[in-house]
Amino acid sequence: MWPQHGGKTASIKAVFRNKGINEKEFIDFSANLNPLGTPSLILKAMQESIVHSSTVYPDPEYSEERAILAAFEGVKPENILLTNGGAEAIFLVTSLFKNGKAGIFQPSFSEYERACRCHDILVTDLSHEELKMGNGRIQKEDGDVLFLCRPNNPTGEMISKETVLNLLNSASLNEQAVIIDEAFIHFTESDESLEDLLQHYSNLIIVRSLTKIYAVPGIRSGYILANDSIIQKLEAISVPWSVNCAALAMIHALPHTYDHLTETKKWLQAEWKQLRTKLQALNFIVTKSVVNFYLLNDPLLENHEPLLLFLAREGILARHTMNFHGIEGCSVRLAIRTREENEKLLTALRKWRDPS
Repeated sequence: MWPQHGGKTASIKAVFRNKGINEKEFIDFSANLNPLGTPSLILKAMQESIVHSSTVYPDPEYSEERAILAAFEGVKPENILLTNGGAEAIFLVTSLFKNGKAGIFQPSFSEYERACRCHDILVTDLSHEELKMGNGRIQKEDGDVLFLCRPNNPTGEMISKETVLNLLNSASLNEQAVIIDEAFIHFTESDESLEDLLQHYSNLIIVRSLTKIYAVPGIRSGYILANDSIIQKLEAISVPWSVNCAALAMIHALPHTYDHLTETKKWLQAEWKQLRTKLQALNFIVTKSVVNFYLLNDPLLENHEPLLLFLAREGILARHTMNFHGIEGCSVRLAIRTREENEKLLTALRKWRDPS
C-alpha cells in the first residue's frame, strides 16, 4: 500500500521491495523542500539553542518569538499562534469545528480530511478547478468550514487573490469559516499573500509553515494567523510547550534571511522555466505551478504507477498521487530540484520515451 506522504521513508522502500525494486539511494523528488538548503545563520542558531536552551523550559507564551514572526509576516503578535509544524496547526484549527461539516477543495493535501475525521467532522468534496475558473458556487450546506490549499498541493497552482476575496465574501454571508493553508507561500511573490485580509475578514484562518522554504522538515515549525478572538480560543486548547527550542531559535534568525527568500524565488523562476520547456518537448503535460513542485502527466498513460516504478529503477523517487481526490494515480508529483538533479530526471524520462 502506498504511504500517505513523500520522502525516503521505510514504508516507501517496503513498497518498492514488494514490487521487485532493490534497495538503492534515490534522488528524492517526492518531498517539496527548497534545494538551496538551510541558511547557515539558521543552522547556527538551532545548534546553539541545543547547547544553551535545551535544559530550560521555553516561555509558554513564546512572546519574543511571536513578536519576531509577526513582524516577519506583517501582522500583530496577537494574530499569531506558534505550532509544532503545519500539521499541528491544521489539526488544532480543525478542532474548532468538531462534530460539524467541512468542505475541502479537491484535489488537495490529505491531512485536512484526516483532521476532520479525527474531530468527527463530515467531509464534502468541492471542486478546486471550478473555484479556480471562477465557477465555484459556495452554499451554506457545503460546510461550517472550508479548506483551501494555496498554492495548492499537489498541483502547485495558485488561486488568485481576487478569487479568495470572492470566496471569503460568500463564506461570510453563509457564516462559514475559511481555512487557507499557505505552507508554500514563501516561494511566491509577496503581493499574493493574504495576511493583509485578516483585519477585514473574521472568518479567515491562515496556516503556514517554515519547514519547506528553509528545508528543515525535522524541525517542526508552523503557525496560525487569525483574528485575536480565534487565536485566544486556540491558545486555550493548545498543548503547552509544543514548540521546541530549536524551532524557536530558527524564528530568531528569520530577520536575517531575506536574501535567502529572494535568491530562492530567483532560482525557482529560472529553473522551472527551462525544466518546464524540456518536459513539454518530451510530450509530458505539467501543471502551471508557481512553487517548487508540479504534477506531471503522461498522456499515453492512465494509471501512472508504471512510470513511478520506472523512475524508481532509475534512482528517481517521485511522489505517487493515489491518495489525492480527483487524481487517484493519474499523474506523478515531482519536486523542482537543482539543475544537475533535474537533468538526471530528464535523462530518465527520455529513456522512458525511447527505451532503445
